[in-house]
Amino acid sequence: MTKTASAGFIADEIATKRRPSELYDIYYGSTHYRYNSTDSSITYGGNVYSPATIGRDTISYDSDFNITTLDIKIAHITDPVIEYIALNPIDIVWVDVYKIFYDDLTTAVVTFTGEIKSVTFQGAEAVMHCVGFEYFLKQKVPYYRYQSSCNNILYDTKCTKSAASYKTTTAVTVSADGKTLTSASFGAKANTYFQYGYVVFGNYKRSIVDHTGNNIKIRFPISTLDTGESVDAYAGCDLLITTCRDKFSNMNNFFGMPFIPIENPSVRT
Repeated sequence: MTKTASAGFIADEIATKRRPSELYDIYYGSTHYRYNSTDSSITYGGNVYSPATIGRDTISYDSDFNITTLDIKIAHITDPVIEYIALNPIDIVWVDVYKIFYDDLTTAVVTFTGEIKSVTFQGAEAVMHCVGFEYFLKQKVPYYRYQSSCNNILYDTKCTKSAASYKTTTAVTVSADGKTLTSASFGAKANTYFQYGYVVFGNYKRSIVDHTGNNIKIRFPISTLDTGESVDAYAGCDLLITTCRDKFSNMNNFFGMPFIPIENPSVRT
């Protein structure tokens, strides 16, 4: 990603009496958490960036001078963003870092755009380990592979199935460890119906790793979910052709090769 700054911005940046700040926009889907590194709120681009104890290390570059990694340190944040990131969310969590000056809050320059890969904790401080956007340019191409399971993702535009058609909204009983949710509505579906699907509660989304009877088990607990509150549970798919046919009636959009050999004939004994 090419980053440019106007001549006027560069001239202002080297001035000796400017008051700089950095803006941090952390987001997934349509949910944004916006912070700045000063002691008062900053409005930029129509959005409010709240003051926070936040900062970053030096941005590291590779031999081609592309941004590769960045550690962002943040502490004393009451928003659920840190907990959300730390519990391995389903969605990709992005972060944009801007540099701005108080004497011109209409102009900012992007200094980093990338994905938060992991979070570690040092006392009250969370360290978000980020990789630059060019990380995605290093992924394997083509994306699709010769495999027996479907290459599509359930409910995406190629699968075409509507998530709303496979949603169950119900009040749940939450286990002591927060990982098992119980409802008679889950028992009304066949075992494994929700397995590989996900649960949504507010801004939280958790993958479902097991469904047996009235119980579904999620990978990580939802700290704000209490017994008696309602969640949205979505059916899952194991990407097999039989599931596509029998559960979703979606054979026309199955994108796998179910009849390719599963053994390498050259090494068969």
